[in-house]
Amino acid sequence: MSNMLASLKESAAKASTSVKSGLGIPHADSNASDDNSEVSMMEEMSEYCPKLTFQQRVIGFATCFTIGYLMTFMSFRLFVKLVEGNPAPFVFLYSSGNIMSLMSSMFLSGPQKQFKYMFDDKRKMTSMVYLISLGTSIAVCFIPFKTGPKIGILVLLLLVQMCASLWYTLSYIPYGRATAIRMLKGTFAMEG
Repeated sequence: MSNMLASLKESAAKASTSVKSGLGIPHADSNASDDNSEVSMMEEMSEYCPKLTFQQRVIGFATCFTIGYLMTFMSFRLFVKLVEGNPAPFVFLYSSGNIMSLMSSMFLSGPQKQFKYMFDDKRKMTSMVYLISLGTSIAVCFIPFKTGPKIGILVLLLLVQMCASLWYTLSYIPYGRATAIRMLKGTFAMEG
């Protein structure tokens, strides 16, 4: 069994080296020790992302972000179908747009840093709420049960998704969350 695993590991390493060479991605020397050649999943994913110039990163970000938000806004044309009991087109387009917009920031910082930023102490809860509401809305869309409660749950999940996305975005703006809280308190005449 261990010989088979070692053979499989060696074959995978050769295939990975071959793919990296074919794509022009630098790879570790084949004589390197096993300790140095093992990398985490995030480091491996980062290696497959090509080195982009600043202009290419900004263009990639702007394109992905714009397409994502266009998809999200276009999904509201399908809101009537959601209310009529056919939630799949709306939920799929809305969630796909949000995923694309979220992935756009990977152009600026790279996948490894993006995941690190998403799950740092300041953003961890918001990111988890956002991703869970995103996944749950897609799952609920395809679970067969009565239309009325299903639509109510989906609308609630989509509102949570929207609020979590906004709160996540505000975490990147200096004093963004504090300003939003101050504005809400002023709007609803709360004492602070």
